[in-house]
Amino acid sequence: MVNSKNSYDNLKEVIVGRELELNERIIDFTFKHFYKTNLNHSVYEQEKYSIKKDILQKRIHDLDNLSNIISSHGVKVYRPDVVDKVYQVKTPQFTSELSSASNVRDLSIIIDNKIIETPTYVTGRYFENQSLYRIFNLISDGNSQWINAPKTIITEDTIDLDDWDKKRDYTRDMSEFTMAIDGAQFLRMNDDIIVNVSSYNHYLGFQWVKSFFPDKVFHQISVIDNHIDGAIVQLSENSFLISPLYYDILVKQLPWLKKYNLIVPDEYTPRSVKNKINLDGQLASSLGMDINVLSLNDKTVLVNDEANGTITALERNGFTVVPVELDNCEIFGGGIHCSTLDTLRI
Repeated sequence: MVNSKNSYDNLKEVIVGRELELNERIIDFTFKHFYKTNLNHSVYEQEKYSIKKDILQKRIHDLDNLSNIISSHGVKVYRPDVVDKVYQVKTPQFTSELSSASNVRDLSIIIDNKIIETPTYVTGRYFENQSLYRIFNLISDGNSQWINAPKTIITEDTIDLDDWDKKRDYTRDMSEFTMAIDGAQFLRMNDDIIVNVSSYNHYLGFQWVKSFFPDKVFHQISVIDNHIDGAIVQLSENSFLISPLYYDILVKQLPWLKKYNLIVPDEYTPRSVKNKINLDGQLASSLGMDINVLSLNDKTVLVNDEANGTITALERNGFTVVPVELDNCEIFGGGIHCSTLDTLRI
């Protein structure tokens, strides 16, 4: 069974990601562009990067532990297939290496009874969702739909490589671009959906997803380079958790947010990633990981145990916090929310 229309109804079934069990990772232009905000210029001279083996093993352990914690709350947990060796990915346009379904929130989104596989523009992730097909086959039934995005053409000519905050004209001819958007760019609010659109690729991907939901109201914003679950998450019908870094731009673009209870953490301390990875920069913002939480219901929230400001703010607002040890989220490009995909909420 598949059904999920928001991020706070009672969680019954969820997918928890598995980290790629290889410490060496490939870098190409799509990787550099996708993580551009968090990388330094010297990365553009690299073709690969590596993660220390003990850091990788700790991440694998932490994801297993996350799965166990969620299971202990009566939630059924699915896990993707393991990717522990190099698989070459080859299309007419590029050659890359297969990633694993670690940040399972990225390339899929559940809206109502539909599984939507979104079109990626990171080449190594092109076939990543095959690690989830066993699960999608299992949970699909006669009342659900499984929709796979077209196999897009990824080249430097089909990707909008300008900075995300450059002004764009979405009424222009965009036929030169390929559609590309991640599930983590959508925030589901039952009949309303917020979507972050910061490139021509995003806009095309957004329009494709939107076409399946003619009765939904979509609120298009542009507040960050891609994913918004490090900026804003809905915790209940009346409450949102918002990063202080994005509060002003969010309420400016979505002024109706002010009618809700907006929880903004006071303490916000970036964590170091030095000496853990031979990459000049990081894949995700350490500050965004403090907002990257998962609700079990509208009163109970899983939070990174290092996110002290978020924990304090949530408890002050009456939420029960379940601390979770998920280290080095900045290195692996995802926190608790990124690493999970809720497939059934009732």
